[in-house]
Formats: sequence, structure tokens, C-alpha cells
Amino acid sequence: MSVSYNSLFYLTPLSPTLPIFTHMGSPECSPECPRTIVVALMFVVSTALPKASVSVSPHGLLYSGETVTLQCDISDYTDWTFGWYRNKQLQSPGSPSKTITTLSDQVSQYQCQGRRTARPQSSQRSVSLHVSANVQPKAVLSISPQWMNPGDSVSLICEVKELSTGWRFSWYKTVPYRAGLPSLLDKSYSVVPLSGNGTTEESYTLSPAGPADTGGYVCRAGRGDPVYYTDYSKPQCLWSGDLQSSLSLRISPNTTQHFTSKSLSLICDLKGNSTGWRLMRYTETGVESGCSPHWGSITGSTCTITSTDTGDSGVYWCESGSGQYSNAVNITVSVPPGFPVSISLSRLLCGLLVVSPFLLVSIILMVKYCRAGGLFSTAKSPDAELRCDFVDEQTEISL
Repeated sequence: MSVSYNSLFYLTPLSPTLPIFTHMGSPECSPECPRTIVVALMFVVSTALPKASVSVSPHGLLYSGETVTLQCDISDYTDWTFGWYRNKQLQSPGSPSKTITTLSDQVSQYQCQGRRTARPQSSQRSVSLHVSANVQPKAVLSISPQWMNPGDSVSLICEVKELSTGWRFSWYKTVPYRAGLPSLLDKSYSVVPLSGNGTTEESYTLSPAGPADTGGYVCRAGRGDPVYYTDYSKPQCLWSGDLQSSLSLRISPNTTQHFTSKSLSLICDLKGNSTGWRLMRYTETGVESGCSPHWGSITGSTCTITSTDTGDSGVYWCESGSGQYSNAVNITVSVPPGFPVSISLSRLLCGLLVVSPFLLVSIILMVKYCRAGGLFSTAKSPDAELRCDFVDEQTEISL
């Protein structure tokens, strides 16, 4: 027995999202077989729009003046026209990427959304991306070891302390300031590059290091296109205690331990061309130049500090006009043991008045009693701890 169908197919929408596909036929079959067969196929039509998302490059912290790229990604379809929103205000339509050439200090919120001619005609608007700028980052240079022996391997390590990525590092040797060369902001030094376009490695090695490598060094970091640079780091010095053939430093008295209120002479011995030389020192306040008028007086190639102070402690060296360094000398200035410190009597009495008026009255009465009895003497007994001498209203206390 053969079976034939006279079929009709049609769509009967039951709802906007759930249409029914129906098949009706008239088969020739047994009486038990129904005359109409209905096949319902359910189609689920999704109304959710494609999602858009925004990412930023470079990653991490962003900095004022830096060039930043925003990228809009929509997973479905490819024929999108992209619209960008800044602080919920629509910008002109453009490409899937948006470049901010000079990032400002103001905080901004960016969103993107896609549009197309076919359905779906738009994507969802992306979640807001907050973009803010930080102050220019700082590069920090360290040198290890800082005191060099001939043949040592010396590492220059450059770091950007802030949490940011994508940096390339460059290293420079300092030379006396010259117009036309890249220079530090305060023009204390010009710089000559040691490396070409920089490297992603944070260290640069001098190996083996020799007398020509003594001197000052700085580094900086850059990233992006066009390249955004940090400031130069603070100068760090690589020193050697060995005497150099062309330039050397001598001190008088010839000792590295000195005491306050003493005279100290620093002599730069220059061979050949001596023009443009200067005496340098590295103290707690940083690198300083110019003996006169800051530290002492200059006579020929000799700098004389007439009365040393603890602030004169530091590393000293001579520097030629071409940037050569002499040997370096580490000088420590301290207060000698048993050194009497003079205190003005009027200041002492004012201090006692603030601390304890009763004690001050007692001391005045004691002084009057001592004067009346002639008990004061400028001589100090072996076991005496206090020496009184009222000449010029000065009281000396032995430490």
C-alpha cells in the first residue's frame, strides 16, 4: 500500500518570540489513523543585543601628557560602525580604536557602542571605563657596587616605582653641561647615551669596568608610540679609590677622618689641559659643585675649607672639562670627644626659666653665694663635671 501526501506548510505566530511551524496533510491510512497531523516546531528568537567592551593601552597607571589608545570590542558580527561616548556625550563615529593624544589631568568616562544596517542594528553600550592621569613617573637608578675595583662587573639598575608596565629603559653617562646636548632639568650635567633605543631589561652591565667608567650616570624609561618618557633619574656615581693618570685628588691633612672646626684642603692635580675642571662632592643633600663660595675658597687648584662641619661629610672628587673623574675620597667630619660646646648664658637661663622657675632661682642664689665667697675658678679639677666661666657671659659644659 502506498501513501501520498497533499501537504501545506505555514507559520502561525503565537507570540512575537515563539512562532509555530505547522504541517497539515491528508494521508490515506487506516481508520485508526487521524486525518490531520500537526507538527509544531518552536523557534526561540533572542532579543539580547551584542555586548560591547572597552580596553585601554598601555595597561596600569596612566600619566599626564601620555598618548593612550582605547579599543572597542564586539564579539558578534563584523560590520559595525563605532560610536564613542565621553562623559555620556556622543563623539563623532569612528573606528574600533580611539586615540587620546595628550591625556589630561581630568577624570573622564569612556563608552563605546556599535551600529549596523542589518538586524541587530546596534550593540549594547559598554560599561564606563574611567580614565585618569597621574603625575609624571620617576625613574630611580642604583649602581652596584658603587666603589669599583679595576676589572669589576658593575650593574646599573633602573626602575619605575609606580605600578605600570610596558617600559623600555635607557642609560646615560653624565658630562659637564654643554649647550646642544640633552641635559638634566637643572642643567648641572649633560648626558651621553650608553644604549641605543633602550631595552626591556631593567639592568645595564659595565664589564669589565675600568678607570674610564668612573663618573656619574642617570637613566630614564619610555613607552608608547610616540614615546612617553619619565624624567631622568637623580645622578648616581661610580667611584674608584685608585689614582688616575690624568687627574687625581689629594687632601691635607691626609686622613679620611676629620673633626669639626678644623681646616681641610682639597687639591686637584691636573695633567695636561686643566681648563674647565671643578671639585665635586656627594653629601646627604645630593651632588654639589663649586667650592667657592659654597664650602670654602679657591686658590689655584686648591679648595680650602677653613672650618669644617659635620655637613662637610661626603665623597669628594675632581672632574675635568671633558668629563673625566679623579679618584674619589670619602671624608667623615665628626665632633671630637670631650669637645666643649659653648652655650650662651642668657639662652641657658631662658631655658631653665621655661623648664623650672624654681630651679632657675636656686641656681641664681648659688651663683651669688659662690661669687661672694670667691669659690669660682677657671681651673677644672680632675673629677669635676661642670666648669663655670662667666667671661663674656658664656657657660662651657664639657661633654
